[in-house]
Amino acid sequence: MKLSNTLKKLLTLATTTAITLYLLYKVHSEASEIHLSPERLLSPYFFGALTSGLLGYLTYTLVWYIYIKNVADVTYRRVLLTNLAGTYLSFSLNPTLGTLVKVKFIGASYWDILATTVLGIITEFTAGLTLITLLGGEFWGIILAGIIFLPVIFDEWTYRILMPIFHLVHREKILEGLHSGWKSAKAHPQTLPLAMVLGTALVILNSTTLYLVARTFGFNPGFLTTLKGILYSNFLGGALGTPGGVGANELGVVMAIGRSGRDVVVAFLYKLINQYIYALIGAVAFYKFVLGEIGEDSRDVTDKDPGEGYARQDHRRN
Repeated sequence: MKLSNTLKKLLTLATTTAITLYLLYKVHSEASEIHLSPERLLSPYFFGALTSGLLGYLTYTLVWYIYIKNVADVTYRRVLLTNLAGTYLSFSLNPTLGTLVKVKFIGASYWDILATTVLGIITEFTAGLTLITLLGGEFWGIILAGIIFLPVIFDEWTYRILMPIFHLVHREKILEGLHSGWKSAKAHPQTLPLAMVLGTALVILNSTTLYLVARTFGFNPGFLTTLKGILYSNFLGGALGTPGGVGANELGVVMAIGRSGRDVVVAFLYKLINQYIYALIGAVAFYKFVLGEIGEDSRDVTDKDPGEGYARQDHRRN
């Protein structure tokens, strides 16, 4: 039975409202014991944190766009709207749904989306670890950055080394799909250098946001400390696998900057500025996508099933 346009809108609105209310509940449950004075939230430091947080999210999206435009013919605007919708579902439900939404709205294959997402994560970690060495002289940072970035440069060797392992567990197609998406995403010679520059800017912006939030509460942890805080936060958020990194991200920040109640407040406000706000805005983008109110970009990569989606058309953008 075909639903009328009005009924479809009502059902979509109801679903979006339910998910958004659940997201608000999760945000409220984390903030319930945090007491903030209006004076602190009106300080120049807090407004500065809001600005750097916005620039950070836009740069984060730009890093992904640099990779994804090599596998799908999309505009930055569509990538930004897709990222907002994906952030919304990743927080309110789980990261897997966020990834599937990106597959649907971008129009690339599951493996393209997954490969470009991983490349973006590696870019950010590599940039952050390099900055730790440059600013703090801690050479473990550059060593770890080199280890993480090696598969990006020597992707063929990585593929050949891992294939016997994937063959043993009968998952060759997964590795083939990731390898194909990975190679295509970084095929253009300017992609990796530009992504690394933007990744460095992203890490600096996120560190600045955390630093300014700390200064809002009269706390001066030092830029190197906040830099470590965002790397710990991102690592634990990904490793523990909680929806949107809830709890794990804050733990990473607290591990770097301290253990007091004030530090917990700083960690929560950083997460609020850096991600929660954009998850809530993403509800609007998700609603418009589902209703088809956001127009289609021309694309030269067709949607593919995650289990079979490593095969792709011969002609694509360079």
